[in-house]
Amino acid sequence: MADERMILLVEGEDDEHVVKHLYREVLDSEPPFKIRNEQGYSKLLKGLPLHLRGSGLQALGVLADANDDPARRWREIVDAVAEEGVHLPGAPDPSGTVVGDRPRVGVWLMPDNVRSGELEDFARELIPESDPVLPLAEQYIAAIPEADRKFRRRKTSKANLYAWLASRKHPQRIGAAIGAGDLDAEADIARQFAQWLDNLFEA
Repeated sequence: MADERMILLVEGEDDEHVVKHLYREVLDSEPPFKIRNEQGYSKLLKGLPLHLRGSGLQALGVLADANDDPARRWREIVDAVAEEGVHLPGAPDPSGTVVGDRPRVGVWLMPDNVRSGELEDFARELIPESDPVLPLAEQYIAAIPEADRKFRRRKTSKANLYAWLASRKHPQRIGAAIGAGDLDAEADIARQFAQWLDNLFEA
C-alpha cells in the first residue's frame, strides 16, 4: 500500500502509468509511494512549495519533461523548492537528483536529465535497437506533407513513437506497452530511472 508520506508529482496520466509499470517490471513490486497527477507542468510547479509543507513528509519526487529548454526548467524547479529551504544543485544529476534527508527531494527531467525532450523520448529509448519497424514508422511520419501535419515539428519524435506503438499486436499506451514487453524495461535508461525512484523512496 502506498505511503502517503512519500509522494511523486507527475505532469499527466501517461507519466503515472509509465512509473507504475516500470516499477513493477524492474523492481518487481508495487510502488510504495503515492503518485499525484498534477495535470500539467504549471500546476505541478505552483504546487511544489505547498507539498513540501506537508506534515510528516518523508520524500517528494518531481517528474517533469525537459521540453525545449532543460536549463530553464531546472531553474524553475530549483527556485520553487528553494522557497521551502530545499537546495538543489546547479544542474541535474544525470542519474537523477536526490537531496536531503527528511524530506528527501528528488527530480527527474525527462528524458534523461540532460537532453531536451519529454516522456515519449524516454520511451523511444526502450525500443530495441534491432527493431525493424521503427525505421518504417519514422519514414511514414516523415512522408506526411507539411500542409497535412497536425503536429508541430518539435513533436516529430512523439509522432514516431505512437506510429510505432500502433504497429504492435495489441496497440497500447506507453505504460501498458512496457507491461506487455513491447518496450524494454531492461534498457539502461529504464533501470536507471527505476533506481532513482528506489533511492528516493527507500524506507
